[in-house]
Amino acid sequence: MAQTEGCVWLIGADSFTGHYLRPTLEVEGYRVDVTPVDITSAAAVQSAMLDIQPQYIINLAAISFVPDGADATIYGVNCLGAENILAASLLLKQPPRRIILASSANIYGAQQQEVIDENCLPNPINHYGCSKWSMEQIARTYADRLNITITRPFNYTGRGQKEKFLVPKIVAHFQKKASSIELGNVDIWRDFSDVRWISRTYSQLLSAPGPELNIFNLCSGQLISIREIIATLENLSGHKVEIKVNPDFVRQADIVRQRGDNGRLVQRFEQLLAPPAFEETLAWMLEA
Repeated sequence: MAQTEGCVWLIGADSFTGHYLRPTLEVEGYRVDVTPVDITSAAAVQSAMLDIQPQYIINLAAISFVPDGADATIYGVNCLGAENILAASLLLKQPPRRIILASSANIYGAQQQEVIDENCLPNPINHYGCSKWSMEQIARTYADRLNITITRPFNYTGRGQKEKFLVPKIVAHFQKKASSIELGNVDIWRDFSDVRWISRTYSQLLSAPGPELNIFNLCSGQLISIREIIATLENLSGHKVEIKVNPDFVRQADIVRQRGDNGRLVQRFEQLLAPPAFEETLAWMLEA
């Protein structure tokens, strides 16, 4: 176990990722403060900031499932919430050593190439991606005064993720031995990671080198199709389900093949463990 590394204010500790990240940080020797705050309120953020006096901040608070909120709410939380956190950080006598803001690979949107690295020009195609891209631009205006790291996670999953998300929905059907499942386009390929690996990576990023603005893709660098996920679960469970394509679930703007390039992350953190094979993640979820 590492020595006590200081206080991390984990904003969004009750989120899917937060449930895994908090114990990961504690094992690494950090003291984790999980004081909840309405990040859309500048006054509330300032009050909590001055009370906690964090050495590190990780902001996971976000609306990540677009139907969960109106467009104005998405921007209030995902974009202006980060502004309030960064502005309040400047009130501390000793600014945080590192602030991590969770953005999203959704900012890349529609790209001509299949493999996406951090140099690809953002081209978001929905409000979630637009709100995260706006957040990144706000962060740049603070980069000369605060040490900021921005993460762009691609898809990741694990036990405890809500069934409104695709992979948990599919896994739940196998756990229930359902005879069929309604899905959209199953012949699309995506880059999936394990939430446990994502959490370890966040812990590593608290010591990101250099004072410059750091931006990292968080991804496995591997492609798997939705159809292949179903086939893997069939092999793991010995149960088969009938796929019924529901036209209402088919997105016209779906990108067929897209995966991340994690080369920058691997180069900066050579000791970082590689993401587990996605079959291992599915087996772990299925056994829950």
